Amino acid sequence: MKRIRMCGTREIAAALLLGLLALAACAGAPRQPASPAGGGDLVLRVPPQEAHAQVAAGKALLVCAYESESVCSTIMLEGAITLKALQGRLAGLKKDQPIIFYCA
Repeated sequence: MKRIRMCGTREIAAALLLGLLALAACAGAPRQPASPAGGGDLVLRVPPQEAHAQVAAGKALLVCAYESESVCSTIMLEGAITLKALQGRLAGLKKDQPIIFYCA
């Protein structure tokens, strides 16, 4: 908190603006392949609106990508599960089950 008080209003506004621009760029990004995960699996970037629709329809799992349960609890999105919960469900998942990972 002390670091924020030491910064000027312009610096804080600039940092907030850069953060908002980065979020807007990610949210408006089209689906695109990211680097392959290995083994021929395809990793896609999914816009937030599409991710929400897939999870709400039960078509995809939404997983908080942090191993720490305490971190996940602070940023848990509606319908999401933790990595630990995913590990417990892996045996019962189909090979083609879409899984959407997120982090903040």
